[in-house]
Amino acid sequence: MTSHSLPSQAFRSARPLGVGQALSNLALATARLTQALLSSLRRPVRHNRRLSVIEEANELRNFASAYLRTDPGFAADLMAAADRHELTDAKA
Repeated sequence: MTSHSLPSQAFRSARPLGVGQALSNLALATARLTQALLSSLRRPVRHNRRLSVIEEANELRNFASAYLRTDPGFAADLMAAADRHELTDAKA
């Protein structure tokens, strides 16, 4: 029967943070949270207007253009879906 032994490493224990450093980290986190909350309140509100079929298809095409370089197959599928979406409305 064989056995393997792995070398062990000695780790230093983490240095405890001082009170000043802990308060500094807390103040930084609070500032970032406040900034995120304020920026979320400044976002424009979309009016709940129903988009036309052509506008929906154009939004899908704009979304697909973001994937042209990274995933051209997926972008082509999205473009085809936009075309089909427009055609189903034209037939109705």
